[in-house]
Amino acid sequence: MNNSVPILQMVAQSDIATIVVLCILAIMSFGSWGIMIVKYFEYKKNQRTNAEFFRKFSTVSQFVQLQGLCESADDSALRRLTAEVLKEASKFSNFVSYDSIQHRASLLEDTIQRSIEGLRLNEDKYLSFLATSSNLAPFFGLLGTVWGIMVAFFQIGQHGSADLTVVAPGIAMALITTVGGLVVAIPASAAYNYFTSCNGQNEISYFNFGSQVLSLFKRGDLLALEEVAG
Repeated sequence: MNNSVPILQMVAQSDIATIVVLCILAIMSFGSWGIMIVKYFEYKKNQRTNAEFFRKFSTVSQFVQLQGLCESADDSALRRLTAEVLKEASKFSNFVSYDSIQHRASLLEDTIQRSIEGLRLNEDKYLSFLATSSNLAPFFGLLGTVWGIMVAFFQIGQHGSADLTVVAPGIAMALITTVGGLVVAIPASAAYNYFTSCNGQNEISYFNFGSQVLSLFKRGDLLALEEVAG
């Protein structure tokens, strides 16, 4: 049994400094995996709710119909974006002129920009922990390894021998932290890149959707002007 789990033996025989480094790496690992799991399910839910909202949005032909859509639809990023646009549009005067139409659209563009920035900040939340873990974990692992090698050489000096049976156990225990650092850093780095890429794609889709909402609003203003002119 002892020979089947050498890593556990080495951890049990490690000094306090190595144990501290391993505990730090364990905290990073648990935190990273927790964030990865939560973010994955959040991303899948966001994709599903956004797709459903966009499907309903595709059936809308007038800007005024968006209020009813937001009231009946489930919560999603696109719904929150639309709600922000409607909130800003509700502050506009009912009077539309050729001079004001561009200013009204410009205000909504600013609202769409701010809303998308807020959505992106929310989606990027906690990803900095993944980035920090992927960057720092290898250094903590290296720190533990260097410390372990120093201890191993000190023991060599005490024993007065560089025999493999004296050197090998200390070196092996020192390398545990390097392995631990890589075990933490590799999935954290991969997850950070994956979620950053997904959020970037979401941001592009939000801007495209915002453009469609804005076009719907402009079309409504133009129709109103045409009715007055007619």
